[in-house]
Amino acid sequence: MKKIILFLLSCCLLVQTVSANPDTTKGAKEVAKTDAVLKAEVLSVFFTPPAGAAKGLIRYLDGAKKSIQVMTYSFTYVEIADALARAAKRGVEVQVIQDGPTAANNFDVIPVLLKGGVVVRGNKAHRIFHHKVMIIDGEIVVTGSYNFTNSAEKSNAENMIVLRSATLAQQYYKNFISHWERSYPITTAPERKTAKPN
Repeated sequence: MKKIILFLLSCCLLVQTVSANPDTTKGAKEVAKTDAVLKAEVLSVFFTPPAGAAKGLIRYLDGAKKSIQVMTYSFTYVEIADALARAAKRGVEVQVIQDGPTAANNFDVIPVLLKGGVVVRGNKAHRIFHHKVMIIDGEIVVTGSYNFTNSAEKSNAENMIVLRSATLAQQYYKNFISHWERSYPITTAPERKTAKPN
């Protein structure tokens, strides 16, 4: 009798395992499908130190033909702002979202962007808008730890990767639009606060 009960229990466990397998296979197929969607060609990888990531990034910005979207926490490196302004002046649609509180103190870059015709917005919808992303011509994605700052270029240990994939760029663009819709326009440069005389 005990043998029959053990046999029946074993069969039940086997049936549960077999019936669980289709779900596992389905999950594996979904993961594989997602992996296929996110495949991308690596165009460049930059590390700082040594300096030079900004120069590499600017080459891609200077080659942009249609559009550049930027999401950034901090943005103080004027040479990158100059490249975005140059792109806007030659007819490229350039849109920048910067962390709102950080943008309020961005005395150097925001004037360059606005004067160059770049559309700038600030984001206060989150505690920190911590992105470091550029989307170029709907097919190139720039990302990594590298903020577009003097410190990232000259003193921090940072990384930046440049990827080509229209599918990946579309995923980033959808995310960009979701933040763009929750951001506010920045149309004037912040005033530099001067110390009050004693």
